Amino acid sequence: MADSNVPSIRFQGFTDPWEQRKLGDCGTTYSGLSGKTKEDFGHGEARFVPYTNVFDNPVADADRLEAIEIDHRQNEVRRGDALFTVSSETPEEVGMSSVWPVNKPNVYLNSFCFGYRQNGTFDSEYLAYMLRSSEVRAQMTLLAQGISRFNISKSKVMELSVPTPGLAEQQAIGRFFSRLDALITLHQRKYDKLVVLKKSMLEQMFPREGESVPRIRFSGFTDPWEQRKLGELYENRDERGNDDLQILSVSIYGGVSDGSLTSDELGKNVRRSEDKSLYKKVESGDIVLNMMRAWQGAIGTASVKGMVSPAYIVAKPLSPQDQRFFDVLLRRHSIVNQMNDLSYGVTDFRKRLYWDSFVRVTVDCPSLAEQQAIGRFFSRLDALITLHQRKLALLQNIKKSLLDKMFV
Repeated sequence: MADSNVPSIRFQGFTDPWEQRKLGDCGTTYSGLSGKTKEDFGHGEARFVPYTNVFDNPVADADRLEAIEIDHRQNEVRRGDALFTVSSETPEEVGMSSVWPVNKPNVYLNSFCFGYRQNGTFDSEYLAYMLRSSEVRAQMTLLAQGISRFNISKSKVMELSVPTPGLAEQQAIGRFFSRLDALITLHQRKYDKLVVLKKSMLEQMFPREGESVPRIRFSGFTDPWEQRKLGELYENRDERGNDDLQILSVSIYGGVSDGSLTSDELGKNVRRSEDKSLYKKVESGDIVLNMMRAWQGAIGTASVKGMVSPAYIVAKPLSPQDQRFFDVLLRRHSIVNQMNDLSYGVTDFRKRLYWDSFVRVTVDCPSLAEQQAIGRFFSRLDALITLHQRKLALLQNIKKSLLDKMFV
């Protein structure tokens, strides 16, 4: 049987059992801002740590502060202090904690939190992640009181028993999670920059309204883009599918994918008919759109063969078009806005984009060679975004798992 006083995963060289110490035996509490009016906020030389900074971060962001006029009665925040939220909409989110990482003068705590100043029992980085561990969070949730909004008292928090190894082991654990968080932040920033880059390129690599060439263009392409209606480029494919074809669907954000339920269908008790006799055939390169959600961007191009529900429109190209280029083009805001304007329905729930309206959508179209160059660029950019998204998710899952296994 495993020893309950040691964690499942431990750094080499540490063998002593962990102690359980009450927070109240290892430090004292202080209140956040008090006696302030709205006129005190937004100006002044002092700064305070806002609620969201505490809620969001195990280690507070020292630059995420807000201005306030202060008086001598308030409690200043010091390096190593643990800050706790006292109120939340759910019991699972009450008592979220954050450790203040720097010595910075004239910094105070918002009035919806309280501070905890420990007496040297804890390494500050260890304290930050220990208070966010699964075991401590579970204890904190049990202390929440309320009905529509949940609160927690300082005295109850001080009664919590928390895992306390020796300082050397605390420091090793704290350093590890600090470096892991730095790695997560690095990948988050890379991901965010790529998303911003894609948004910018979607604006710069397509002509603006009233223009015939984009602001950013690949070398070698000089011809103006042509303005065409989709009815000039595509025709209705009204061919029946068969049981050998996979079922495809179209989602607002994901484009054309396999037959798993879309985000639009989840939670709506959707049952797909077993009768596939009316399903429509889809070939690679076809445009597929959900008539009920096209005005929200549920449109894309198929990269594989398949079939879709009769509630979808399938359009096949009259001449070669680059599938990846049109997949990007058709979900640009300007195109989705056109589909919204051309959709019929008394309410949003009843809005439909029918074929006779779809063919009237106007697009700016370059040569096939330029389409292919743009399509390749966005395909590679999307692959890079997905790669960083997966790395980020993997690191976050690793952290979550280790917060379970490296504490008792």
